[in-house]
Amino acid sequence: MQDDEKEVRMPTLHGKTVTDRAEQAGDKTHAQIARRLKVKQSTVSRLLAGTTAPSLGTLLAIKGAYGIPLDELVVEDAPAPAETGAEAAR
Repeated sequence: MQDDEKEVRMPTLHGKTVTDRAEQAGDKTHAQIARRLKVKQSTVSRLLAGTTAPSLGTLLAIKGAYGIPLDELVVEDAPAPAETGAEAAR
């Protein structure tokens, strides 16, 4: 990396906050969370594992479903999720 290049940092979901609030709402599994958010279960799994960055739409869905303020949903300055083989080949 050259001196004038900055490392790309992606926001990640604060998974513990989401799972704690989801459990309070009766959603104890990734499948239950996914149903409430109207997203795929695999999306919930990747978000909670920190392997993908949340979209604004997903953040707003979580905020609406569980009443979590946006600033409590995102962990700032997290390293970018690792590239998969397919992404690295691009």
